[in-house]
Amino acid sequence: MDPASGVIVAQTAAGTAVVLGLMRCGRIWLCPVCAATIRHKRAEEITTAVVEWIKQGGTAYLVTFTARHGHTDRLADLMDALQGTRKTADTPRRPGAYQRLITGGTWAGRRATDGRGHADRDGIRDRIGYVGMIRATEVTVGQVNGWHPHIHAIVLVGGRTEGERADKRVVGTFTPGDSALREWEDHWRAVWTRTLRAVNPAYTPDQKHGVDFKRLETERDANDLAEYIAKTQDGRSPALELARADLKAAAGGNVTPFELLGRIGDLTGGVPEEEAAGQGTLEWNLGRWHEYERATKGRRAIEWTRYLRQILGIEGGDTEADDLDLLAAADAEGGELRAGVAVTENGWTAVARRGLDLAATEAAEGTDGNTDPAAVGDRVREVLALADVAETVVVLTSAEVADAYADMLAALALRREEAIARRRREAEDHDQDDDVETAQERARRHVARRTGPTTH
Repeated sequence: MDPASGVIVAQTAAGTAVVLGLMRCGRIWLCPVCAATIRHKRAEEITTAVVEWIKQGGTAYLVTFTARHGHTDRLADLMDALQGTRKTADTPRRPGAYQRLITGGTWAGRRATDGRGHADRDGIRDRIGYVGMIRATEVTVGQVNGWHPHIHAIVLVGGRTEGERADKRVVGTFTPGDSALREWEDHWRAVWTRTLRAVNPAYTPDQKHGVDFKRLETERDANDLAEYIAKTQDGRSPALELARADLKAAAGGNVTPFELLGRIGDLTGGVPEEEAAGQGTLEWNLGRWHEYERATKGRRAIEWTRYLRQILGIEGGDTEADDLDLLAAADAEGGELRAGVAVTENGWTAVARRGLDLAATEAAEGTDGNTDPAAVGDRVREVLALADVAETVVVLTSAEVADAYADMLAALALRREEAIARRRREAEDHDQDDDVETAQERARRHVARRTGPTTH
């Protein structure tokens, strides 16, 4: 929060309300408020990507990956097995089962000697026309079966591409054959199971249930014939399945992390244990939440295959900085600000401490249709009176509201310029890392060929 000006609570031309002047944490794993906005925007991106791909003649699948787990398994160990370990200053990153799906000669193809020289041998990737995928990791937990991290991925296939890395582009689409699709499904199930078994045999799932494939279909929207929506075969939105983990209730006696947080709030707020949402004692919920915080730190909840965004013409990125960019853009989406109030730092702190910040925002939005600045001020002042800080509200003039809107747009434009430069640097760094890893892998294969297999 800006100590000098406090915050501005304003009504937009679209009838929504925004709060300007607050710092956002942008923590998609841990903050229910930021997560709701970020995941909503991610779901919109995913919907756009999938619908456009299917319109172009491509094919999409929703693939779900799970591992066997028990109540004694640590979440960090399960996440490492699925997503891979995190790179530190002392240790390199170790790929998880997810990364192993798209590596190796069977998947990517290999150089083959045909007696007359060298010829390229296609891999499964080429036969199905793999373009990329969007991955979302979801976590639930229960008292009986413990942690259950799992991955949902929308996989785009049926594309003909040219170029590599930043120069890669789609030049056409086709329908993969049934035999190629079966080969792909069998290969991914085998790789997923084999990789988890190598990490810990206890994580090994049944091949059929460890990896589940659902082909996505298109339906014409009944309300607007110009729009298409992508749905899974059972009618659920694949974008929501990926992005909106905050909207889901866990199944099988489990709870989501935000349900843990809700029960913690109820129990610490004096709600009787039998009436509080969720399950377990306060101690159990606090322990699981702290473990969840540690295990998800530094990980991405939603991630696109590198260069997939540019191939599909979707702007943005997947880092925490990109999440903050989404939050800033969401504030400007309601259009021009038409009324607002300023609340001092002390006043808003008191409001937040009493849990009235949402009520104050809703008061600015209003339900009576009255957009008069004085009426907006009166509604917000009524809420702040509950925290004994009504006097900290100052109704803004139309010129002050216009200045606040101009400042918001200027800040958003600057963020977008900085984001473009940041993503360009990140892409260059990733390419350099790829070159180093490729050289190291070639060196290991060369040494292996010269020394031959070893036994222990």
